[in-house]
Amino acid sequence: MSFKRILILIVFISVLLSITGCNELGDRRTIWRSKKALARREKDVGELVEVRGKLRRIVETKIRAVRLLESTNRVLGRKYLEIGSYNLALEALKEAEYLDPGSAFVKNDLGECYYFLGQAVMNAEERDEYFAMSKRYYEASIALQPQLVASHYGLGLLLFFAYRDVYGAIDQMKTILEYEPENLDAHFALGRFYYEIDELGKSLGEYITLNRILPRGSPKKKQVEENILRINRELGINE
Repeated sequence: MSFKRILILIVFISVLLSITGCNELGDRRTIWRSKKALARREKDVGELVEVRGKLRRIVETKIRAVRLLESTNRVLGRKYLEIGSYNLALEALKEAEYLDPGSAFVKNDLGECYYFLGQAVMNAEERDEYFAMSKRYYEASIALQPQLVASHYGLGLLLFFAYRDVYGAIDQMKTILEYEPENLDAHFALGRFYYEIDELGKSLGEYITLNRILPRGSPKKKQVEENILRINRELGINE
């Protein structure tokens, strides 16, 4: 980097810090003035109105900052999940939850994060604790937003793989299909789940549906067709 660019960068940072410092100083001055106005025995209406307006602007700015921070934490948490940095994801998502405790999306992401943490540890007791937290967050997300498909899907996978609750997992996938009848992931999951409990006819039905709704040229077509052939052979043997 050239000396000129370094100089420009230093000037830019200095100006930015100066502006930030001025804003903070102005906010503190407004708060001090408001305390002083409220402490006076004889309250001045005009001064109170002026202070109220300035305080409102401060609050509005802080609220916008909180919303942006929550969104930033959630996006950062998702990015950490994608690269397998689950502890960092948990830290970011917990801060997002603190800032917006009523967000079903944040709770869904926390459910996913705890699920991955449970898969990553070797200690059985610790794994069970992570899975229990995952289940709690998925259920909390669904309670806040019952039609959030991602939470039903995540809870279904958790029930199937972590708890071996196949019927509970099936219920979650069927709920998804009530909202999105052609949801590919839910049909795939049901095909697998029904097969696991020897409900071959129902499993076959899911794969036939998938074969119908999958886009032409989809790489999943071959897998679906192979599953259909295998189940047909098994049904033929059973007969």
